[in-house]
Amino acid sequence: MVERPANKRLIYEGQPNRQLLGGTWYFRPDDALPPVGEAQRWYSQRSLDGWTAITVPHSWNATDTTLDVGSVGWYRKEFTVPENMRAGKGIGWKVRFEGANFRTEVWLNGKSIGRFGGYFPFELDLKGLRKGRNTLVAEVSSLRSNHDLTHWRPAAAKGFGTGGWWNSGGLLREVYVRRMDTVDIEDVEVLPRLRCPRCDAKVEVRAFVRNLTKDKRTVNLAVEVGRRRYSLDGEDVEPGKTREIDTKFTIKRPRLWQPGSPRLYGMRVTAATDGARRSAYQLRFGVRKLSVKNGIAYINGHRLQLRGASIHEDDRTYGAALTPNVRSLLLSRLRDLHATMTRSHYPLHPAFLEAFDRLGIMYWVDAPVYQLPNSFFNLGGVMSGALRAVRATVRDNMNNVSVMTWALANEPGGNRSELGVIGPSLSRFIEEGAKEAREIDDTRFVAIDRQARIDEAQNYPAFANLDVIGINEYFGWYDSYKANEARGPSTTQELGPWLDAFRATNPALPVFITEFGAEASRRGPVTQRGSEEFAAQYLKDHLAIHASKRWIGGSLVWALRDFRVEPTWSGGAPAGWATPPWHNKSLINEDNGRKLGYFAMRSAWRRTKPLR
Repeated sequence: MVERPANKRLIYEGQPNRQLLGGTWYFRPDDALPPVGEAQRWYSQRSLDGWTAITVPHSWNATDTTLDVGSVGWYRKEFTVPENMRAGKGIGWKVRFEGANFRTEVWLNGKSIGRFGGYFPFELDLKGLRKGRNTLVAEVSSLRSNHDLTHWRPAAAKGFGTGGWWNSGGLLREVYVRRMDTVDIEDVEVLPRLRCPRCDAKVEVRAFVRNLTKDKRTVNLAVEVGRRRYSLDGEDVEPGKTREIDTKFTIKRPRLWQPGSPRLYGMRVTAATDGARRSAYQLRFGVRKLSVKNGIAYINGHRLQLRGASIHEDDRTYGAALTPNVRSLLLSRLRDLHATMTRSHYPLHPAFLEAFDRLGIMYWVDAPVYQLPNSFFNLGGVMSGALRAVRATVRDNMNNVSVMTWALANEPGGNRSELGVIGPSLSRFIEEGAKEAREIDDTRFVAIDRQARIDEAQNYPAFANLDVIGINEYFGWYDSYKANEARGPSTTQELGPWLDAFRATNPALPVFITEFGAEASRRGPVTQRGSEEFAAQYLKDHLAIHASKRWIGGSLVWALRDFRVEPTWSGGAPAGWATPPWHNKSLINEDNGRKLGYFAMRSAWRRTKPLR
């Protein structure tokens, strides 16, 4: 079926002429090892033999609960564009993939136009676009390596691919196309800065403008914010090049964004050349000031006291290819809980972030660098890949005012055999990652998320590169140990003294509890580990301890809704109370049922003011 792109967008930020490449797509699995699709030239196949009609977003193992196997899948779209909009002199088209898992190569009409890897949106020129029917093909591989940034652990099949969440393969987010005319605004970055909460805002705007022609072009940029217009005239862009064009303006007495008062400004940036407007980019941004004083985190001069639950993109029907309705359900649950904070192990779908902006929910985002051992950072490819993931996380999400923290990694060096050590190469990653994040955006906190275990060292020189730190604590749930001898499970009673000792060792470093919780698969006695009653009491007891420490800026339950981890996952629950592969520590089960812990947290969070 040959279809035209639709004039529809699921997110606001970006070029307003983006068109959704939805409708009917086709899918073909390539399960052989090694895969055979490239050798058999599926990217140039004319017939639809072997292909099945589907819609995108799509995950080929969305309903799998037993295998968690890395594989390869092929996606195909037949489309056309209006004849009066086809490529010509200074005219081009671009395709944007909002997200695929994990590595993707793209062909247009049988010719490769580019490739990209993992967790981030990417754009490619549609070189060779034809009159009439065009065939776009994407080969997506979820096969992992033994030094993958998130799924490096051995798997039961195909070598590697086990991590902290299901290896959900496919085109997991939407695909768009857009027409470019002479000069194209590829991206815009906005950085509002406040010297003090009552000061005027100094706003820096970076526009990345590409010249599609073979001649130098003089580009006139205009930035519109409400009724105000700021012009920047006469910037030259070399032929075939992209240039960053910067400007600054002042907002006097700005309306500040914060939980409970999520005030936003609209911005539109346009580019003109030869007396004609050629490109535009739209977004919404907010003004706020994050700061640290005496080891306590503030927004707009108010001490933070945030509550919430983290989000993992998994659905028992759609896998990681969440639909707008599923996102709306999860957002409605956050709102019902009175959540003022959320978190994820990788950047969420941009529609989530735009909703956090509107709702006043602060967002702690991790770069997708998960539990890597110290030794991995000795490898140049891992180090460069992890730093690239940090840069992409910052650049792709920096216009969303809800983002409060760039977390460089989750539990790096956190494997039990390492005893919490942050060695030289991991220290270098933290130092360089923090530097690179701040070079792009110096208005957010920089952090890592670190496990809390008894008798692991509580301070390292690398912490000096951080603004705040996240603590993942499971006292009274997971076992702990001393450096030289085994010991039984940690206890909830040990949590308070451990936190006090961490504070005494790191008095200038604000703390956020980025994970806590206990598995809860069904109802049972309050003394039964794995029951909803046990987990609800656990959450209440731990939250009370967190709340007693004024230097803890927020507490996050891990997580909002149950998700798949790996086929043997028990999560620390005793026999008969685990439901592999499902993570059961969340407030909502995989069928969207609310657990006792949900109601306990809703009651507690309703009474908690986010700002003191």
